[in-house]
Amino acid sequence: MVALRHTMVLTPVPRPWFVDALVVLLDLAEDTRAEAGRVLLPDGREVPDVRIVTGGRHLRPGAVYESTAEGEPGETGRITVEQWNRRRALRLALAVSAPDGAFALRGTLHRPDRPRLLEIDGRARVENVWSALSRVSGAARLRCDDWWAAADTGRTTRTAPLSARVECGAARADLRAVPEPGGPDGHWDVTVTVRLRGRWLLRPVAAVALRLGSRRLRQSLARALDEWAARWNDVVPALVATGPDALRQEILAADIT
Repeated sequence: MVALRHTMVLTPVPRPWFVDALVVLLDLAEDTRAEAGRVLLPDGREVPDVRIVTGGRHLRPGAVYESTAEGEPGETGRITVEQWNRRRALRLALAVSAPDGAFALRGTLHRPDRPRLLEIDGRARVENVWSALSRVSGAARLRCDDWWAAADTGRTTRTAPLSARVECGAARADLRAVPEPGGPDGHWDVTVTVRLRGRWLLRPVAAVALRLGSRRLRQSLARALDEWAARWNDVVPALVATGPDALRQEILAADIT
């Protein structure tokens, strides 16, 4: 096993802003309506490239939405509403199929109006690659209360507020992310730890390869996380400065054609 660790400096997202922004998005979604397979915004404009094709009523369990955007030949995408209850949970399933592979994701947000837990799991199939890499599965969990408690006060928890794993036939990666207050300017210091290990019969071979390449892996992880942090810090400050009413207006005023 090889453990990689890197700390990012991020612009913080206040918990109240996150809750308010999520309420705005959910309210807007519930203000849309479906007519003859089309999804319409509150002002009557059609949401492009999306149609409700089968199943239940709009935003009700069983409703299925299909992407109609022009993409790669043979590519299809569907979103299925499995649960829509803002006091309990939202559960959506996404399935995408293309000639070079397919993936399926399921996401669940518990207690959406006061979010507590976000869970995502999925599987992917990739064509024309080594068989040990052709089937990938993974899952991620974000415990919202623990994240903001750690980010705002430095309170530690038994397990990391954000955790994820990815597995294929050859290897497994486990990720943990822990935030803490970063200083007088209020930024977050988020420490990401990734543990890599081989699986099954490939474990001895993978162990040697990981140890030999650990330095390069650390450099690659640091570069990727720093690039991601730079994009975050470029976008988030203006976003969190936008109040709920202005956010709603910006979304409705956006050019969706």
